[in-house]
Amino acid sequence: MTTESKVGAFVMAGMVLIAVAIFLLGDFTLEKRYLLHVNFGDVSGLSKNVPVKLSGVEVGQVKDITLSGNRVKVTASVRTGVEIYKDSVFTVGITGIIGSKYLEIAQGHPAAGAIPADSTIEGVDPMPLDKAMRDALKSLDELLASFNSTTAKPGTLARNLNDTVANMRDLTANLNELIETSRPNLSKALARTDSISEKLDDLLAKSNQVMASLSTDKGAVGALMNDPKVKEDVKETVSSIKEAAGTAKDVLGRMTQFRIFWNLDWRYEHVARAARLDAGINISPREGRYYYVGGANIGNENDARPSNKDYAKLNTVDALLGWERGPFDFAIGVLRSGGGGRVTVTPFYDHPVGKKFSLTAQAYDFSRDRVSESRRFNHPIYDVGLMARISRFFGIGARAEDLAEIKRYQTWANVMFEDKDLAYLFGVVSFGAAGTKGRSKK
Repeated sequence: MTTESKVGAFVMAGMVLIAVAIFLLGDFTLEKRYLLHVNFGDVSGLSKNVPVKLSGVEVGQVKDITLSGNRVKVTASVRTGVEIYKDSVFTVGITGIIGSKYLEIAQGHPAAGAIPADSTIEGVDPMPLDKAMRDALKSLDELLASFNSTTAKPGTLARNLNDTVANMRDLTANLNELIETSRPNLSKALARTDSISEKLDDLLAKSNQVMASLSTDKGAVGALMNDPKVKEDVKETVSSIKEAAGTAKDVLGRMTQFRIFWNLDWRYEHVARAARLDAGINISPREGRYYYVGGANIGNENDARPSNKDYAKLNTVDALLGWERGPFDFAIGVLRSGGGGRVTVTPFYDHPVGKKFSLTAQAYDFSRDRVSESRRFNHPIYDVGLMARISRFFGIGARAEDLAEIKRYQTWANVMFEDKDLAYLFGVVSFGAAGTKGRSKK
């Protein structure tokens, strides 16, 4: 590269840097903006190029400040896209007591509509700082004058303070009079207190002597307390009392832990057009454990049944032992007179709405091999269902039964309520059983 080319490149770079500096330091912007004109009676030293802030956020810049008659016209350049509503309040803000000033806009309500570009708005004149300070000093002088003056009529605050001081003086005088009157009685009370203290000291000394005598074998009480046989009897008595208290606590705890629920399931099988009814009782002796006993498919076996459609086995028995652990419910035992098990899962157990939905699956009658309504069944019974609790008493859902054979869809409704009276009866029975057990030991 020749010397002329280097000099030219250097000059070009310098011009570019100067242009960038002018652009950054000067009043230039590439943003699209629109103008608003605000009229004030006094702008209190507001200057050009200061920020325009909407609700504390900078949205533009003051472009010009001119006099128009006896008013001051402030021209603000606001970024395009920023809507300022017609009921907004324009005033001159300040960043501190002696900070810089800016055009402040308190945003209005959208219902008032946006201010069009190039509109003229009336602003709210700020109170000059020097005037505010003069007013404050004048009010302070008047307050102090109302305290010190004997001729001027005091204000409400001064009157209240004067009355308070007068009341304090009266109260102090009354207290002094009360102390002078009560001084003889106080002296007597202090003397009696000294006498009581002496008697207490004497009583404590005698108590120490008694305890010392008990620790030796002198005297009848000391001999009994130091007799090995007496000590052993006392230990056995205390042990028996502890055992009885523990048993009573356990029995009473079981009485209060018992919870009993009645459970009714009504299912309608759409293909067979037949209703099913299950009824039972759920006994929970403690949290996380329950026993369920009831009947399933309750009905009259002599009633007419649709041919080749209703294969349900009527009047069967349910007897289950169950465990509850958070979102899971496991139960095993007898389901509809056949051995099996059931599991219920609440997927969204921790959600206030999600915990109302649960999924149920059960399998039973694994050795089934029989003929019903001219049809042979030789597979275990598998059922699945979905339940939604409308309330703690009522739930609705759907079930699909006997998936390995006929796959029947059913509409499902459940009613469950707690029987506290029956739970109390079970608790009393358990208390009696515990008492009989204790007597048998004896």
